[in-house]
Amino acid sequence: MATKEEAKVLQPAKAKDQAGQDNKSQAPAKAKKPQVQPSQPKKRRFTFFSDIFGELRKVVWPTRAETIRLTLIVLGLCIVMGAILGAVDYGFSELVAKVFLGGK
Repeated sequence: MATKEEAKVLQPAKAKDQAGQDNKSQAPAKAKKPQVQPSQPKKRRFTFFSDIFGELRKVVWPTRAETIRLTLIVLGLCIVMGAILGAVDYGFSELVAKVFLGGK
C-alpha cells in the first residue's frame, strides 16, 4: 500500500503525462541561441602567461636532497634494465645463431 508521501510524488508525474498528451498538437518551442561575446585575443594571451606564472608559484618544488636521491634511483634503474635487456638480447642472438645459422 502506498503511503501519502509516495502518492504525492506520483500524482505530479501523472499530471505532467496528461499535460504532455494535450500539448502534442502544439508546435515545439524554438531554442534560443546563446549570444557570442566578441573575443579579445591580446588580453587572453597576457592573462594566459600570468596564469602560468601564478601556477608555478604554487608548485611545491623538491629539495636538493630529494632531487639527487630520485635522480640516482632513476639512473640505477636504467642501468639495471639496460643490463637485463642486454642479457636477453645476447641470449636470443646466441640462440638464433646456434639454431638457425648452424652453430657458428
